[in-house]
Amino acid sequence: MYKNGGYAGDDRMCDLVCDRYAVLQVMSRFGIALGFGDKTIAEVCAESRVDAATFLAYNANMRGLVVDKLTGCELVVFNRFTRDMDKMAFHKIVRGVSRRPDIAYEYVSGDVEYDEIEDPLPFDIDAPVIEIGDDDYALWYRDLSEETKKYDGKTVEYKGLAAVNPRMKPGTFFFGRQLMTCCVEDIQFAGLLTQCAADAMPENGKWYTMRAKIEHKWHKLYGQKGPVLTLLEMQPAEAPAQPVATFY
Repeated sequence: MYKNGGYAGDDRMCDLVCDRYAVLQVMSRFGIALGFGDKTIAEVCAESRVDAATFLAYNANMRGLVVDKLTGCELVVFNRFTRDMDKMAFHKIVRGVSRRPDIAYEYVSGDVEYDEIEDPLPFDIDAPVIEIGDDDYALWYRDLSEETKKYDGKTVEYKGLAAVNPRMKPGTFFFGRQLMTCCVEDIQFAGLLTQCAADAMPENGKWYTMRAKIEHKWHKLYGQKGPVLTLLEMQPAEAPAQPVATFY
C-alpha cells in the first residue's frame, strides 16, 4: 500500500520495493543486492556501504525509471538472481505495468529460468455481467486497454467518477477512476468513453456505480477504434475506500 509522506531509514526495504518498484533501478545503481528479507532501509544500505539518506533521495527522484523501461518492452530479465529470492515479488512489479512482456530470471550461475506464474484475472469475463471490484479497477482497465476485442459485446459493472465536459456532445461523457501506476506524480484519470440518452447524463465529478455494454468500435474522440460504453444503469455511490486505483 502506498505510504504517504515517504520512507525513512527505519522502514523495511521490502515495503519500499513493493510500493515503489522503480526503486530497483536505484538499487542497481548503488550495487545493492536483493534478498534483504525484513531488514530496514538503513540496515541494507549499511551492509552495502551506501548512505541511506542518499539512497532515499535518489529513490524520490528516480522511481519512474522502471515504469518507463517496462512500458512497451517484450522481455524483462532479472539478472544476478538467487534461489532465495521471491519470484512473485518481481512478477508483480512487471505485471503492475504490463501483462505483455515475458519474464526471465538469470541466476548467478548463468542458468536462466522463464517465469511461468499464471495471472488469473480477479473477475469473470464470461459472466453475464462482469463485476469489477473497487480494488480491481486498475487491472481491469489495463486488460481492457490491451485486449479490447475480447470485451466486445460484454456487459460490465463498476464504480467510478463521471467526467462531463460541456464541450462534448450531450449524451457523451467519460467514466473511470484516477489511476496511479508508479507514484503520486503520475496519477491521471483513466476513463472510458460512455454514451447515454441526453436526459440521463450524470453529474460531473460525482461517484456512481454504472452498468454498461462495451463495444469495440471507431469513435472520433479516440480517433481510432476503442472501447465505447453504452449506459444501461447508473446509481449514485460512495467513493471507494481508496479513491485512487492502483495495481497493488
